[in-house]
Amino acid sequence: MNLQKEHHALTAAPQSRRHPYDLGKRSPEASMSRTAKQIADDIRGFVSSSYPDMDVRVETWQQDPSRLAVYFTDAKFALIYPYQRWHYLTHLIPSDYQEQNLSTSVWFELAPGESPDDLSYPDEELIADITPDVMRILTAIGFFRKLDDIMCPNDTTVERAQCWGDYRNAKPLLLSNGITENELFDVFHVLMLQGGFCDCEILYNVLEENRLKAEYWQAKSGGIEPYDPHQKT
Repeated sequence: MNLQKEHHALTAAPQSRRHPYDLGKRSPEASMSRTAKQIADDIRGFVSSSYPDMDVRVETWQQDPSRLAVYFTDAKFALIYPYQRWHYLTHLIPSDYQEQNLSTSVWFELAPGESPDDLSYPDEELIADITPDVMRILTAIGFFRKLDDIMCPNDTTVERAQCWGDYRNAKPLLLSNGITENELFDVFHVLMLQGGFCDCEILYNVLEENRLKAEYWQAKSGGIEPYDPHQKT
């Protein structure tokens, strides 16, 4: 299955994305209300529940001294794409804090041993172009049904797969059903841009109907705490 097209890293990331190719138009003073050290300490506090060992470094960005560069480094990032890393961080750092202190900053989300030059982000125009074909292929190979079978088995005696906030269940399913390693970048970014940033979110956000999603809303309608795929069963 040939999904592969040329990747143009960093040319069309989301508007809120803070990287060298997303030059903010806000006043530089907006991000200078706190010192770089204070901002680094603040960020560590915001992310510590999910990333207790994260190294956060904040310094003047060499390409534009009026802006700050924020370097997030964590071993957990080795298992996920840079766009996923950014997604999780933006949900951990309060939006009002981002607006007040980070609105012109440049973010680099790194795994240990990586440099900013190693980071690749999706070309959104490319992803939009290939989305219909990718979704047709994923449906044809039964990917969504098989993922639902793993995450929410029909047979209640079968142990559910846990969601780890990544694609460790989805990836082997794709590889065993004709998607190549080189095609994974495109496929997963098609899913991410529809809200599927991990195994369970593929089912919750990308598909209209599946057992895991139905189970969630049935629990909510009954006033019951829904099953959390991220908790060990």
